[in-house]
Amino acid sequence: MKGIVRLGDPTTHGGQVIQASSKMMVHGRPAALVGDLISCPHPGHGTNPIIEGSSTMFFEGRAVAIDGCACACGCTLISTMPSVGGK
Repeated sequence: MKGIVRLGDPTTHGGQVIQASSKMMVHGRPAALVGDLISCPHPGHGTNPIIEGSSTMFFEGRAVAIDGCACACGCTLISTMPSVGGK
């Protein structure tokens, strides 16, 4: 399983997760869900929502964001957690 994305995790555009509305704590930090926000330093991108999440893991009715999921500006999320349970 790919690592869960949490508050403060980076993106491929050099930004980071700035909102994690989940009450689900993973290794001491809240997990990000679809609809939570990232900041993107690319010109004209600014603040964008996470638009993709796990197809099998949900919390509070929303998909949990995992490594490689997309954001509205075109970047992808990078989990700082190691993968667990295989691929």
